[in-house]
Amino acid sequence: MIIVEVNQHNFKVEVSYKRMNRKIYMRIREGVIYITTPVKLSSKKIEDMILKNYNYIMKYMMESKKIDNQIHYLGKSYSLLILDSSSESIYIKDDEIVVMCNHPLAVQRLVEVLYTNTLKKVVETYSSDILAKFQIEDSVEFSYKRVKGYYGECFPKRRKIILSTRLAKYDLKYILSVIYHECAHFKYQNHQKEFYDYLEERYPKYRSVQKELRKIKYNEKY
Repeated sequence: MIIVEVNQHNFKVEVSYKRMNRKIYMRIREGVIYITTPVKLSSKKIEDMILKNYNYIMKYMMESKKIDNQIHYLGKSYSLLILDSSSESIYIKDDEIVVMCNHPLAVQRLVEVLYTNTLKKVVETYSSDILAKFQIEDSVEFSYKRVKGYYGECFPKRRKIILSTRLAKYDLKYILSVIYHECAHFKYQNHQKEFYDYLEERYPKYRSVQKELRKIKYNEKY
């Protein structure tokens, strides 16, 4: 991670290199700017990108601060209630997500358990039908990882798909759109026009769903 100063404001920036990408992508998560690029970027290029999107970045970060006391799960907003307990558990009651533990560090871990188990249930329910739509006959391994730079990642040769656990924050249609997206990479590794045409044949209105997803701002603390 690097610090980039623009307009007398210091931004935390993390750059990832992915040669298979044709374009440069920029996302903001928990006050950090994540840049995914197929080529190495100079410091000046990174500064120019931030300056070009400066107003959007500042607006996004200010709006994110307003939702710091919320936790999100399957597209809904909940209050997080932490109760001191020698035994650990997490459950949903009405409009609260209740975490029982006796150490602050356990809260994030238990939330991750909830998110991971939720995604596993979604994959168990829908993956067979989705894989069939893409004519993927051999088994595919799904794994789950706490990562903020992307929603999903596909490794066709290893027959593996990684889903970000934060996906469990979103409504089911957004979770499914990411699974469809990663499955399309078994035919097209890059994000060319053919990739999106092929994907949208199997997930109608995919592009519009992704536009909606990019506009959603959830608390990234959990």
